[in-house]
Amino acid sequence: MKRCKFFFRHVLKTLLKGSTYSFILVFVLLTLNCGPATKGQYYIPETETTAREKTQNEVKLPTSVSIDLQKMPYVRNAFKESPRANSIGGIDDFYATTQKTVRHSAIITNCSSDILKAFLAKGWTPIVMIKLQTQTAEIIPVSDYNDNSNQISLQNPVNLSKRRFNYKDFETYWSKGSKNKCVLITPQQLTERDIRNALAKYLSKDAFEQISVRSR
Repeated sequence: MKRCKFFFRHVLKTLLKGSTYSFILVFVLLTLNCGPATKGQYYIPETETTAREKTQNEVKLPTSVSIDLQKMPYVRNAFKESPRANSIGGIDDFYATTQKTVRHSAIITNCSSDILKAFLAKGWTPIVMIKLQTQTAEIIPVSDYNDNSNQISLQNPVNLSKRRFNYKDFETYWSKGSKNKCVLITPQQLTERDIRNALAKYLSKDAFEQISVRSR
């Protein structure tokens, strides 16, 4: 700062001489000796802007969610008879036959594990078809997940028994059943727009833009 004051005094003397050359010389001296101008209070570094954009695109899912199937009679109604998971159509057949026992349902294609989590966070229980290594296929609701333990639970809506799997095993069993599909059974009819709006609360747009929905 003292050095700048010295140059300010020198500037004043130079300006009094009144030449254009003197003015240019003054500007160069000030830049070299006093440094660049300080950034304004509204200046945002590029790295901060980039970080903000990245945060906006990150998943905003809760770390854990649990659904109480006892409070969902409309889901339990679909399981009064054991679903025929080994039919040719698999979970598509389940969606079609539920019209006999439930009023509103939707089948979503091109799902991911994060989409299943987002449905749970919304309060919906996604129903999937899995196939274990030594057993036949089974259609069953996903009732909860926990990122801290890396576990996801499937629950029988009739007797409420649960089976827990780590995320990796669940992905394996789901891929052997009907990977990327799930069914939602809800009190009100869901349109594709309703489902996309619900997912947007927890996921970035590119995480679910590939889904397709059939509903009734």
